[in-house]
Parts: sequence; C-alpha cells; structure tokens
Amino acid sequence: MINALYEPFPEDIESDGITYPIVTDFREWFCFADMLADQELSQEEKIYLMTEWLTEPPEKITSELVNAIFGFYRADRLKPDPPEDDEDEESDEQEQPKRPPVFDWKYDAAFIIGDFRRYYGIDLRSVKYMHWWEFRCLFAALPDDSQCQKRIDIRSTDLSKIKDNDRRNKIAAMQRQIALPFEMDEDDIAAIFEG
Repeated sequence: MINALYEPFPEDIESDGITYPIVTDFREWFCFADMLADQELSQEEKIYLMTEWLTEPPEKITSELVNAIFGFYRADRLKPDPPEDDEDEESDEQEQPKRPPVFDWKYDAAFIIGDFRRYYGIDLRSVKYMHWWEFRCLFAALPDDSQCQKRIDIRSTDLSKIKDNDRRNKIAAMQRQIALPFEMDEDDIAAIFEG
C-alpha cells in the first residue's frame, strides 16, 4: 500500500521482472473499462488490447502482466493489504453468482462529471491531466449525498432486508429506474435458484 498523501502515483508497472511504462491519464482508463465491457470482443482480443495501455509493447503477454495491468486499473496499491484470514472468505465469494453492477463509468458519466464539478470544482471534460489513481481517490471520497454515492446505495440495497413494504417498493422502483445493463450466465442463474 502506498500513502497517497506523499508517495508519487506510479507511472509504470512491473511484470516478470520487467518494468513497463503505463498510460496514466484518467480518461484512458475509462476507455479501458469500455474495452472490457465490449461484448463484441473475445477474451483473447481483450487481453491483447490491454497492452495498448503500456507505452512500450511487451515481448509476450503473460498472466502476470495481465494481472499487473488490472492491478493498476483497480488501483490495488491504494488499498490496504487484506488480513491473511480473509483468504477463506475470498474463496467463498468466488463461488457466489455474479451480482448486478452498482456503478458504471459509462452509464453514470453525467453524475461523475456533475459531482466532480459540484464537490471539487473540477471540470473533468477540460482538465488537462489527472492521474487515474488521483481520480480514484477523489471518486472514493465523494460524500454520501453525492449523486454517484446515492446511485451506488440504491443499486446495492438488498430488498429482502427491508421489512416495510412501501419503502421496499419505492426502492425497487428506483432500482429499476437506474438499473445498469447486466446479463447472467446459466451457472449464475442456477446458483441463485439453488440458494
């Protein structure tokens, strides 16, 4: 974990003992997310295209390189290392079916732009440069009353835990209104019905 207050944000990633300079502007990582979400691209095409975010092409694409690129995208080094006990919990999480997303950079773009202008005075459309990790820090720090946080809260609300029928119906209606596109595969659907 790095301390974002004084340690510089990375300009490169390391994989297989090689250091690769990487594109760092936040706009480029929105393009990366769009590429990952593109249903017309195969998994192999996406893995190949990931290397476009490196400023020098790699000699070969390895799983370690792919993980390093994803680690940069997720800003893993900004997060505390998980305790060692959480390994069992992680394996349990992997067995659960996929859940609908609670936020999407593309579909929620207008709210990101509005919140950054409202809370930080930053016009994301005209700012010359911002490191992806700085953007991630600012995004994570948006207050609970921001439109982005409200959307996340509504989408992530578990309706089964709401006792009041009127409140549950109101939140369900809001969830339908701001739902993001999401498709489940057959295994995920089966897992839900199996309990």
